[in-house]
Amino acid sequence: MKEFQLKRLKNFSGRDGPLLLIIMDGIGLGREDNSNAFFLAKTPYLDMLQTECPKMNLYCELKAHGTAVGLPTDNEMGNSEVGHNAMGGGQVVKQRAFLAKEAILSKQLFNSLKWKELVKFIHDNNSALHFIGLLSDGYVHSHISQLFNLLKGAAESHILKVRVHILLDGRDVLPQSALVYVDLLERNLVDLNSDFNMDYKIASGGGRMHVTMDRYNSDWKVVENGWNAHVRGIPDIFPEYPGYFFSAEEAINTARMLDQEISDQYLPSFVIIDKNNHPVGKIESNDAVLFFNFRGDRAIQISRAFKESDFDEFDRVEVPQVKYYGLLEYDEKSHIPKNFLIEPPRISNPSGKYICTMGISQFTIAETHKFGHVTYFWNGNNEGYIDPNYEKYIEIKSDPSEMIRTNPKMKAYEVLEETKKALLSNKYKYLRVNFANGDMVGHTGDIDAAIVAAETVDDCVSQLVQLVKKLKSIAIVTADHGNLDEMMKYKTAHTLNPVMFAIIDFDYNREYTINNEIKEPGLGNISATILNLLGYEKPEGYLDSLIKFLI
Repeated sequence: MKEFQLKRLKNFSGRDGPLLLIIMDGIGLGREDNSNAFFLAKTPYLDMLQTECPKMNLYCELKAHGTAVGLPTDNEMGNSEVGHNAMGGGQVVKQRAFLAKEAILSKQLFNSLKWKELVKFIHDNNSALHFIGLLSDGYVHSHISQLFNLLKGAAESHILKVRVHILLDGRDVLPQSALVYVDLLERNLVDLNSDFNMDYKIASGGGRMHVTMDRYNSDWKVVENGWNAHVRGIPDIFPEYPGYFFSAEEAINTARMLDQEISDQYLPSFVIIDKNNHPVGKIESNDAVLFFNFRGDRAIQISRAFKESDFDEFDRVEVPQVKYYGLLEYDEKSHIPKNFLIEPPRISNPSGKYICTMGISQFTIAETHKFGHVTYFWNGNNEGYIDPNYEKYIEIKSDPSEMIRTNPKMKAYEVLEETKKALLSNKYKYLRVNFANGDMVGHTGDIDAAIVAAETVDDCVSQLVQLVKKLKSIAIVTADHGNLDEMMKYKTAHTLNPVMFAIIDFDYNREYTINNEIKEPGLGNISATILNLLGYEKPEGYLDSLIKFLI
């Protein structure tokens, strides 16, 4: 692959030992107050890096949200998908949120051949259109305004019957905010029914971490719960929670009566029934289904359940033959789903392609919750190995999400030990490791657990960098976005805060320094920096390196 050949730097060839990139997922730099778990935690090693690395001009802060990672505006918080895309891709592309917003607001989507084919199928079969997706304005997986515009587009396309299957957030938004979004949706449906004489209703739902939105094959029971509610009309049923309700509001309030502290993301599934106690919107054969999330990782498994004839992850019992669409394609290698409305972002030249082409051996590790981020998203939304001859990927199996709050250390120490083994093996010149604790524990809203998470990551980083010292190597310590750095009132969402970027080079002899000429350094500058520290020039089209050479 001649186009992926890199030029060597004239005066710097890297160090004898490997380059280690440490990504502290979800640990940003926020206000130093009682809402910041990172500030409250005892993190002596990371504190030292923030004090000592600037003295050598090997430290800066990176923008990790908004336009710096390809989102529509700087009001949008960063997330692990766009963060790893930017870090691994070396450039900033329009992300899925941006592409979806453009296509829907411009009405390009509704004028497309794909939309017209979907509408024709519904009209020809006199069937219903079912929307499934995350109901919030978190802008990580979806946005409620996009759903509203899709609903209006359906009405203007004379689709008479629509059912909405709502996944409640509490993760990218406030933990008990679901009723706000449900009320907005109900008002929108009333207006559409009145203005267009339609039959549009909420049909089923539940919390996103309990219903439908599993990822990386972590817990297929979550998808099964969604299948039972959306398709079979069978909700969770347990003492004092009947599962069947006349409204989503009633379902949410009933669950909260039983557990006043429950976050929306863990709400049980429910099915809406009519006055005759029949589900108002089971998904049936010849119906159409549109999964309206734009982000892919938590949309793949439910998409598989709808379309794979040999599906065996759980017993679907009822398998309606439907026309299934994703808002975008969620898995480009496996083409999941086959039908989608908007082309996803393409990154054809991620840094991994250059590194493999140059014959550099690589090691990548994370626990399940972030494994896809350091592989699929890092590699420009490309599944699997770029070149297995030069890469080794290790996934440490995560515990179920429900255990995170009570076990905030998660699998960090297992990840640590495998990374140590890889460093000591002398097999790899470049290693990247993701510690998921900051993000996953931050999403619980439990600040005490988040403090433990921060302290765990601090210890792991310290141990790895001490090993790097023995190997005469270089370490980079950074993050993909903030989360546990802002947890007031049980806030569970990501933040708009910057993240740290520290280079620890034990053979440092002033050969290079942080490039202070970059006006707004961001995550997209990291790939060029990695290539420089490996001894290569950045490729054409990449953002500038965060370092400049002085020799």
